[in-house]
Amino acid sequence: MPVNIFRKEYVTEREKKTGEKHWGRKKTDNSVSERFMTAMELPGDLAYKAPIITITGPAQVLIENYKSILSYTTEKLVIVTYQGRVILQGKNLEIFHYNVLEMEVKGRITAVMLECV
Repeated sequence: MPVNIFRKEYVTEREKKTGEKHWGRKKTDNSVSERFMTAMELPGDLAYKAPIITITGPAQVLIENYKSILSYTTEKLVIVTYQGRVILQGKNLEIFHYNVLEMEVKGRITAVMLECV
């Protein structure tokens, strides 16, 4: 089925030729970018740059899709993501590894919080 991302509904070839509307179709109020991501069938973490937080026990956290580090101490780490802030609290926190895609934090982690905007 072809998808027109600039219209607010999906249109089949039959509907284009006959001008009929399918009774079960509903109009959506999604933005062009949301309709494009839906049409491309991309997962949400890629489409909206959602943070992926992987907690491996009380001693390790892996954070993907982050923007920057807002503050960093051995007790608290605040990371800015595209969806809000991730706050890690604990003892002896250490950024073990990071690059532009992911960050690995080790230490005694007591709390992981996500503040959405």
